[in-house]
Amino acid sequence: MTYGEANLRISDFEWDEGNALHLELGHGIEPQEVEEVFVNNPLFRRTKKGHYAAFGPTSAGRYLTIVFESKGKGIIRPITGWDMKRAEIQYYKKNKR
Repeated sequence: MTYGEANLRISDFEWDEGNALHLELGHGIEPQEVEEVFVNNPLFRRTKKGHYAAFGPTSAGRYLTIVFESKGKGIIRPITGWDMKRAEIQYYKKNKR
C-alpha cells in the first residue's frame, strides 16, 4: 500500500483488548470492519500526529476512517475510527484510485 512516496506493506493487524474494545464500544466498529477497509482499496493520508488515516468502505458499504500506526515488519495497529462525514466521503470518492 502506498503512502505518498513511502511504501508500506500491510501483512497483519495488532489487536488487543485496548484497541478492539475502543473501536467496538467507543465507535461501534468491529475489528473485521477495520480489516475490510484495508482490503477494499482505501485512500491514505498522514495525520498531524505522525500516524496514518485510511479512508474506505467496508464490504457492506459502510464508509469508515481508520487511524492507525505502523509497528514495522508489515504490522499495523488500529488506534481509532469513525463513520466518515459527508466531506470525507466526497474526498475519498474524488481521490481514490
